[in-house]
Amino acid sequence: MLNPYTSSGVSGKLSRTTLVRHDDRLAILIERAATSLALDKSAFLRAAIEREAVRVLEAQSRHVLSQKDAEEFAAALDTSPTPTPRALDAACNYQWRVVHAD
Repeated sequence: MLNPYTSSGVSGKLSRTTLVRHDDRLAILIERAATSLALDKSAFLRAAIEREAVRVLEAQSRHVLSQKDAEEFAAALDTSPTPTPRALDAACNYQWRVVHAD
């Protein structure tokens, strides 16, 4: 449920404006929704925009894998990669240095 009194921007100074063009259908919808919550349109729109912005950002902050993708990802993590010649040389050099570190 939309709660304009718990939004984080209510206590701060309201100095920014955003103009939004919309049709009559949306104007009526906004007016009816704001009235049903006993809010003015500005308070209703601020709360609705904040809620939607938070929802979008939370949804974009994670990636949900399909079952097939999750299985392929898990298989890739469980499979050891084939070492390249450069990696093998690096391992040999490291082992030689550790043995001869004294």
